[in-house]
Order: sequence, then C-alpha cells, then structure tokens
Amino acid sequence: MRTHTKFFSFSKLANVDGATTVVRIAMVWNDLAIANSSLGYFKRLPPKTLNHIRQGAPLYFVRMSCGHLREGLRAIKEVKASPRLAELVKGCDPHAQSAFAALCECLPNGGNYADFERYVKPVRNKTAFHYDSDQVEWALRFRAKHHSRTPGSMTIGEDIHSTRFEFADVVLDTVTCRNLWSIPMSADVQVEADRIAEWAFNRTLEFLDFGGDFVSRYLRKYAPL
Repeated sequence: MRTHTKFFSFSKLANVDGATTVVRIAMVWNDLAIANSSLGYFKRLPPKTLNHIRQGAPLYFVRMSCGHLREGLRAIKEVKASPRLAELVKGCDPHAQSAFAALCECLPNGGNYADFERYVKPVRNKTAFHYDSDQVEWALRFRAKHHSRTPGSMTIGEDIHSTRFEFADVVLDTVTCRNLWSIPMSADVQVEADRIAEWAFNRTLEFLDFGGDFVSRYLRKYAPL
C-alpha cells in the first residue's frame, strides 16, 4: 500500500476561522476509519475462528461508530452554518458533496433525522461511551423473562486475546437491539439488527467520503507550509 505525507502549518491553522470544526472532523474521521477497518477484520475471519469473540467484537465497533457519528454530526451542523466552510464544500469532489448533503439529512428537519435520533443517539448515550446501569438491569430482567433456559457463558483462554465474557456481549446486544432500537419479539432480531447496523454503516461511509476530501482541501487552502 503506497502512501504520501503532506505537511502543514499549525501556526496558520490556529489562526484561521473554522479550524476547530475541521480538526474535530479529522478526529472523527480517524476514529471511524479505525472502527471500520477493525469491523472488517472480524467479519473476514474464517468460520469457527474465535467464535466466542465474533458476536461481541462487531457490535463493539458498531457501538463505537454510533458514538463517533453522533459527535461528528455536530461538526457537520457547524460546517453547514459557516459561510466559509459551506463555501469550501462547494469546491469538494462531487462524491464528497453528495456525502455531505446526505449527512445534512440527519440534522433537525432532515429526512433521516428521526432515524438518526432513534438508531445512533441512544447507542452513543447508553452503550458506546457509557455502561448504563439501568439498561443493564433492564436487560438482565428481559433475559430472565424471555430466555430463562438459555445459559450465559464465558471463555477463559491463554491470554486476553482469547478470553471473553460472552454473557456481557449478550447483555449489550439485548440492550441495543431490544431496548434502544426497540426490535420487537415478533421480529427476526438478527435481520433487523443487521438492517439498522447497515443504515449506521452507510452514514459512516458518508462521513469518511466527505471528511477525507474536505479536511485535505481546507489544509491545502488555509494552512500550507
């Protein structure tokens, strides 16, 4: 894989309007890229490899992506409200412009705002960067009521990489799918969870498509060496 590194001036960046917004977009971009790459790694594992980790690991990266997206959308709102930054968007690649427009649909009054608030915001608040005790208690009672014959499990390996408390993954999965996303018992929980995760994943791709081009253009224009 070939890469090339470009340098810019922190002194110029510190004194230009909109810099804090752009830096935050870059921060979110980095985190989403790592989460996306790591999710892909676990999805590509051969069958029966680390089966006891394969449920929890992808859900972890989905949860983290929701958290990063929630923070990233605040920066998208600032870009839209800033004449300087909004003008720069117009000079971006058409694909990046399209991604920005799609992300703006997740803002208030946008076509995807309700879904974003339903699927992304609660995950960020309850299971991504926090472990909400009320949610955990709810999930334990839910499992006891609806899955009393299904045991929990934990796997102790030779090191931390092969050890997993699978029952904790089940609790987080229950909180996310049954409570936060409100998937009913009558629905196929895996199908619905995959659908919602795919929806969130597409927002991640939009942010990566937009942020990569936008941040690079901003640095070239306002903070060159």
